[in-house]
Amino acid sequence: MEDVVADFKENPRKVKIAGGSARGSMDHLVVAAAFKGEGFDAKKVRYIAYDAGGKAMAALLSGETQLLSTGLGEVLEMSKSGQVKVLAVTAPKRLEAAPDIPTLTEYGNETVFANWRGFFAAPGASEEKVKEWNAALTKMYNTDEWAVVRDRNGWIDNYKPDQDFYKFLEDQEKQMGTLMTELGFLNK
Repeated sequence: MEDVVADFKENPRKVKIAGGSARGSMDHLVVAAAFKGEGFDAKKVRYIAYDAGGKAMAALLSGETQLLSTGLGEVLEMSKSGQVKVLAVTAPKRLEAAPDIPTLTEYGNETVFANWRGFFAAPGASEEKVKEWNAALTKMYNTDEWAVVRDRNGWIDNYKPDQDFYKFLEDQEKQMGTLMTELGFLNK
């Protein structure tokens, strides 16, 4: 990671980063945030969008790009077999599924980002129904089966029930909105 930062500092145009989705997507925003966390201008990140993760991986493996921004689950097995080297994860701490992979914070970069998913209900869902769903999800997150899926994909446990999730979404909207404005995707 230190070499990537040094290369970017020397000439940002030299550092090409593949991603399996469009500019402004999570793959792009995460890498822009990571370079911003190093004190660089996020607009100088040379993100190359591919229309699928497989094509982005092919770009990395062929040398078309030097780096790939993707979810850990997409590269974990390839990392274990030595096909790719994962430089860092944006998790708040090292993952049980990948204990040898450092976090960005270990490099002194405070960027933390989890590629989250949510469960959403239609407007007007009853409080009773929301409580049932919270209970079912809490129970699911405490099963051995969930642990297997989580570890296989290199995910973290980040479940937040309804009101905590709503607050998290508000914080994410501010964080990503600021970055998207800096990158020119949103107007102030």
